[in-house]
Amino acid sequence: MSDLAIDVYTCQAFELPGGGWFSPTTSTLITGPTEAILVDTQFLATDVDEVIEQIEDSGKRLTTIFITHGHFDHYFGLERLLNRFPQARAVAVPAVAKAIAANLDSDRAYVRDFFAGQALDNAVAPEPLDSLVLTVDGTEVLAIEIEQADTSPTGIIHIPTLQAVIAGDVVYNGVNPMLAMTNRNDWPNWIASVDYLASLNPTTVVAGHKRPELDDPADCIDETRDYLQEFVANVDGLENARELVAHMQSRFPDHANPSTLVVSAVTAFKQKKKKKNNA
Repeated sequence: MSDLAIDVYTCQAFELPGGGWFSPTTSTLITGPTEAILVDTQFLATDVDEVIEQIEDSGKRLTTIFITHGHFDHYFGLERLLNRFPQARAVAVPAVAKAIAANLDSDRAYVRDFFAGQALDNAVAPEPLDSLVLTVDGTEVLAIEIEQADTSPTGIIHIPTLQAVIAGDVVYNGVNPMLAMTNRNDWPNWIASVDYLASLNPTTVVAGHKRPELDDPADCIDETRDYLQEFVANVDGLENARELVAHMQSRFPDHANPSTLVVSAVTAFKQKKKKKNNA
């Protein structure tokens, strides 16, 4: 039996200043008898403060904050968290740490403009891991670089003793995945990443975005694969983004945040038109 446990915080969907919604995002606390690792940080002050309270209530010493990938909603709470827990080290797999450092200034400008001051600013980037084996009270927690999720590069956390994976945005759980920042060349690699997660045989999978009321079952791996395959097939098989949105909603009627589906479908058909025009 493992000495480790996980505690998942999921924020509520966030209404965007310009319309539409931002999907609920997860942060996961891995705890042992005396130590803890946090995976991903949130980006609104109220949610980061909830995570701080979660850590304090655990009674464990936070040693590490692991960032799965370079989307601001997963790491813009870093500065606020490190101010509260200065003993903790902020880390990511090397490729993710490099990407965040390269994009930090542009991310800060984007968040400042897009969220009109409602989101936190953050001037801190994670350090690259020199070893992909982390520990919580001596029990190994494995950081793994993944080729493709809804962005590239990305990383996940595998906790063998719990048969658990903290998957970042490789998988989604009851929420429409964001495909708008990928293209048709990325989609087979994303599906391959989902298959890799399945090969780890987890019983618990924490998605980067999920409906807050849902648990963290491994079947969100199959759900994400099915969604991606259905989306990809119908970009080619349907005539326009509106038809694709209607089709995906008929296949996945309980998926939250249709805003994400709409922008993903519109972007996919813009890419399809551009490819056709360039052929």
